[in-house]
This record gives sequence, C-alpha cells and structure tokens, in this order.
Amino acid sequence: GEDTGTSGSDNVTNHTQPKFTLQHIDADVTGVTVSVAHNGTTDIYPVTKGDDGWSFSPSAAWSDGSYTLSVTVVDGAGNTQQSSSLTVTVDSTLKVPEIALAAGEDTGTSDSDNVTNHTQPKFTLQHIDADVTGVTVSVAHNGTTDTYPVTKGDDGWSFSPSAAWSDGNYTLSVTVVDGAGNTQHSSSLTVTVDSTITATAPVEAGDVSEFAMATDVAQPESERVSIESEKNHSPAMFSMMSAVGEVAAQEDAYNIVLLNTESGDVTERSISQTPSFAISVPDNIVNVSVMFEGEEIDLPINNQKAIFEVPVPLNDGEYTIDVKFIDKDADYLIKEKTFSVDHSSADIVNSMSERGNTEDEVNVSAPESAVTHHNNGAVEIFTISEVSLPVDNQEEHA
Repeated sequence: GEDTGTSGSDNVTNHTQPKFTLQHIDADVTGVTVSVAHNGTTDIYPVTKGDDGWSFSPSAAWSDGSYTLSVTVVDGAGNTQQSSSLTVTVDSTLKVPEIALAAGEDTGTSDSDNVTNHTQPKFTLQHIDADVTGVTVSVAHNGTTDTYPVTKGDDGWSFSPSAAWSDGNYTLSVTVVDGAGNTQHSSSLTVTVDSTITATAPVEAGDVSEFAMATDVAQPESERVSIESEKNHSPAMFSMMSAVGEVAAQEDAYNIVLLNTESGDVTERSISQTPSFAISVPDNIVNVSVMFEGEEIDLPINNQKAIFEVPVPLNDGEYTIDVKFIDKDADYLIKEKTFSVDHSSADIVNSMSERGNTEDEVNVSAPESAVTHHNNGAVEIFTISEVSLPVDNQEEHA
C-alpha cells in the first residue's frame, strides 16, 4: 500500500514517511543498516527487527523528491553484504485547482457575478500541475450531477458543455489526480444561465390563469420582434402575445405608441414631420435605445416610460424605427415599429379649419355637420364630416 503511483510498482508514493520491508536477512546477523541518499547527502540509520519482521520508516517526514536506499548486513562471523539500491520518488503535493468563467463569458451587470447569457459557456481551469493524470469537471443541476473528463488544449485547460444548457443554476467543481495518486478538489462555482427575456400577456377568459405565455403568434406588419444576446449575438428565446385576432398584448410590455397618429390602421400615420413615440419599459429593462436612419439613440427611462422624437423633419412616406430593450443580463430584444408620415393631411385640416372660421364663406350648422376633435397624444386632429354652404354660394361652388 505504500506505492501509490499509477502502476503500483513504479516506486512512486505520496506518503512522506513510507514503510520499507527488508528481506533475505539471515537469522545470525548482528547489524542491519539502511543508507538513504537525497540531494547529495547520505544518511545511515540502524534497523531493528520488529514483530512483523525487518522494516524501515524514516523518523521524520520526507519532502518531495527522489531518495536512493540500500541495506547493509553484518553477521557474527564478520561477513558483510549490501543490497542493490532502490530509488523512490516522494510526491505528496498537488495544487488545488480552480475553475472560473473564461474571459468574456460573464455577461452580468458586474462582469464577476457569474451570470451569463451564453448557453454553452467556456470555463478556464487553473493551477493544474504538469504531472496530473486525470482531470474531471462535475456539474450539478436540478438535483443531478454529471462528471465530464477534460483534456488540455492549445489554450490550456478549459471546459465547455457539449450541449446547450437551459436557464438555471449550475454548480461546477474540478477534481485532479496526479501520477503519485494525490487527489485535489476545487472549490465549487455556481453559475447562473439566463438567456431569455419573457413578456406576459393577458388572454381571454377561460384560460387556466390570468396571464399566459405564448409563442409563434403572428405579429402585425407594424410590429416585428427579434431578440439577440448583447455580448455574443447568440439567439435567445422570447415569448410574447401580439394584438392579433382575439389576443391582445399586455399594455405595459414593450409597447410603442405613435403619439401624433391620424388613424388606427396597422401602419400608423403621422401628420407631423417630427413624430413622437411613447415606449413602455418593463421593470427588468435597464437600457432603451432607438435605431433610426443608421443612428442609435439612447433614451432616458422615467417611470418605466421612454419618449422618442424623430430628430429631423421627415418627408411624406413610410419609415421604420427599431427599439432595443436591454435587460440586466445584457440580453436584448429589438422591436420594430413601422409608421408613415402624411404631412399633407395637416395642411388640408388647417386650410379647412381656417375656411370654417369665416362666417361670410361657410355657414356650419350643428344638425348638418360634425366636427370631431381627437386628442391623440401630442397633436390635436380635426375631422370634418360635413360642411353646408350658404344658398347664394351653392351655384358658385356647384
């Protein structure tokens, strides 16, 4: 049991006071000594026979290294014999390994909170001795522990799961074994994988809960949603219910409203050349920005709202803005909003309003006409339903 090396007979031990047996000792010997050579120094120790026969153990612990031993015996007639030499290697030390997320893998708020949005994160293994013969990584998740062998690559010792991890907590530890049979275990490392952003949405009565999650719901043309990882652009999952058919998206979940709209069409229309948008921001979002015409603009968040106003006047036509929501784990969702600008509508409304203010030209009576006032956000819109002209002007305008 003293040879703890890989073969059991390679004379390698991790015992610092190994025991040696001395054999073929005649009964009439009068003296037995053991010589020990180490680091250029030779010491000689007398040996006595014990209940279990002739044996030798150093009285003090040996440090790691090589030791060469030989036995000399003398009998009563003065005969002397010396054994062949035996070289033994003592290897009692092994560094304690460490495991950590590799550079760039921690995508959390502090870069050292062991939170990542990578589903196959890379871990570096450090303090691995050169004489190790086995390295394994144990991963515990949801009550199950799996152990994986690890080999050294060109960039050193590292580990990555072979399949994507689902969201949750994973506890990892490293075990190393060297040629002398020494074993060391690292401290455990708990890592949180969070690769998703989710949004809840109300569903109609009859569902099992007040709110439910849904996927693969068609989005209207004016609102397209995509989600990416901020750090590594790996795909993530997003569940959101859209205002399609009988399902309506939750009002406060990533909602983008055109403030100065003219109609309730799917493609909303603005009569302002610098339209504004009110953006609902869920409480797990830490940053909101708008990408428009090749420029990304960060927006301040106040009371879970962000306001974006187009910075330059727009010509009539259709436009698209992309709103990016980033959460604390650096996952981000991009929601696309399509709208159109129809500034000519504003000119028509203003012109007709000015004509209606002149009594000599137009006589508007309440029973025959209706002027509807909509305060939809930042811009007031007037819709002229019907106009009655004085009798003496009807021929002129016929």
